[in-house]
Amino acid sequence: MKRLIISVLFLAFCVAGAIIETVYISGSVDSYTDTIEKIDGYMLRDDFENAVAECDKLNNDWSDSAHGIDALLIHDYVDGIGISIAQMKSYIENGSPDLYFSESEKTKKALASIKDSEYPYAENIL
Repeated sequence: MKRLIISVLFLAFCVAGAIIETVYISGSVDSYTDTIEKIDGYMLRDDFENAVAECDKLNNDWSDSAHGIDALLIHDYVDGIGISIAQMKSYIENGSPDLYFSESEKTKKALASIKDSEYPYAENIL
């Protein structure tokens, strides 16, 4: 009976950890995607100063939280998103809106991919 109780407690602990990880990743991705869309709005209005400032803030936020996300996900994805965010800032500073929007879409797709990979679908588990 003792083994059964320990097994149930261990299973509950694992499920709770998976739920916490999913909520953390999902919330982080939503926040970063919203920020990118805000920067997109600045770029559409040709407000490059606010776009650079917001992109710099996004880059700093990503650098701060990337360590936590990196521990939970595949490192290549996290590194790739960090590089894309840096490229977005570079394109804003160089006045290349077309390249910026291309990189913005690439970054949003990579973030969505990370979010989708954390949900407990059969294809993610098997």
